[in-house]
Amino acid sequence: MKIVKKLLPLLASLTMCLTSCNAVEELQEVYEDDGEPYELVYYMPYNDAYPPQDLITVQNKLSQVLKKKINSTIKIVAYTFQEYTSKMSGVIAANSTFDVCFTSPDVNPYITNVQREAFLPLDYLLPTYAPQTWEAIPDSIWQQAKIDGKIYGSVNEQIFPRTYGFTAVNATILEAFLNEKYNGIKPSEVYSHIDDAFDFLEEYLDWVKLKGYGAGGKISAIDTASAMLANFGFDDLGAGMSVPGAVRISDEGCTVVNQFDSPEYKKLIDTVYNWKAKGYIDDAAFAFDLTPDSTWKPGYMADRVIRLTESHYFTSYVVGTMNAISSTSKNPARAMKFIELLRTDEEVHNLLQFGVEDVHYIKDPDNPNRIASFINGSGYDNRNFGWGLGTEFISYLMEDQEDGLWDEVKAINQNTPMTKLIGFNFDATESTLKQKISNCKAVVNKYITAFEKGQFKDKDKTYQQFMKELKEAGSADVVAAKQQQLNAFLASK
Repeated sequence: MKIVKKLLPLLASLTMCLTSCNAVEELQEVYEDDGEPYELVYYMPYNDAYPPQDLITVQNKLSQVLKKKINSTIKIVAYTFQEYTSKMSGVIAANSTFDVCFTSPDVNPYITNVQREAFLPLDYLLPTYAPQTWEAIPDSIWQQAKIDGKIYGSVNEQIFPRTYGFTAVNATILEAFLNEKYNGIKPSEVYSHIDDAFDFLEEYLDWVKLKGYGAGGKISAIDTASAMLANFGFDDLGAGMSVPGAVRISDEGCTVVNQFDSPEYKKLIDTVYNWKAKGYIDDAAFAFDLTPDSTWKPGYMADRVIRLTESHYFTSYVVGTMNAISSTSKNPARAMKFIELLRTDEEVHNLLQFGVEDVHYIKDPDNPNRIASFINGSGYDNRNFGWGLGTEFISYLMEDQEDGLWDEVKAINQNTPMTKLIGFNFDATESTLKQKISNCKAVVNKYITAFEKGQFKDKDKTYQQFMKELKEAGSADVVAAKQQQLNAFLASK
């Protein structure tokens, strides 16, 4: 494998710079693949509580497949999601040689690793070695993945808009409630029959308590980030909800506000304390009737996940799952060919998601694209990670997923209007601003979990102290910086 750095185009750039340029055109990295045998090293999250016990079988089978397709074998290192970020931090800090890893705004954090120069820019690699992936993702979403004008993560194709959802622990109880109160609608139809998500959830908890069902009306938590984003419709501008400065997606003027100093956040706190008083939020509870879900999506626990809002695009969510190429890779071109196979090759994709047929799962004899059952104790089952393996749209369907599922997801992606915010990336690299953001996040983290659980005795007094400390940490300056950058972005469109 050869890496060539060249000026594009050298002579033209030099000529132009003599008259009108301020600097020589930036160097572009061009990666070539010599086609020689190569072992890829891939760091993958494993969506289970324990690491896979039979990873070697999957690795050996995938090596056989990749050998034929791109003349590569593969070494897979799998960490559970609970440990993935900390493990990858150590791998990257040690400057270990590897090729591909999963990254997102929060898991193995994308922006942090780009700033550490841990990932390679993909602007040449994507169209050259992953042309189908490059063409499949809309330009606006590629724009969202850019940092300082370059793409460092290959976006995985999944459901891009986000929808507020909650999971009923007992599907039978939820069905009984919907039959009695809502004429038997499906959980996915709830959003079109209600005015307020929290009112519906409280109605369900009241009913469960009255009937003496389940846990008697218990909710495990209200996740502030999901509630403020997916329910109340605040876009965090790619910086995360713990950083002050968000835009209501309904605001055509795109005014950046401190989301914690808003009627919506105050309503969230009031709801928590109301449910705490009713006994629905209970720190000592060991069983629950409702648990928060990251987002509703078709075909995922359809009998239990309640869809509470319309679908909307948010800046941070469209790049919520990506694969990156390490700056230590010895063959970036081959690594990108592997990423292309994740998105385009059913055999490669489903091997990593489900394992080996007849070893880890049984295929439906009447449908080659459907899994009939999983083999208990097989040692490999990454079924809930299809969204991190290039695309969900070539995943085998599971027992409880309906035919046409992926067409339904594609339709949601295509038919949900994008906001003007998509493509904006907040630049927080300036040192003074970076420190203020860090200070603000520390204040938010100090208060937010206790507010979610209703643990402060004097809610209103503590909230005022929260706002005071945020202001002292520099929240107004962070909000102003976001507004300034956003205005420039909107003016350039």
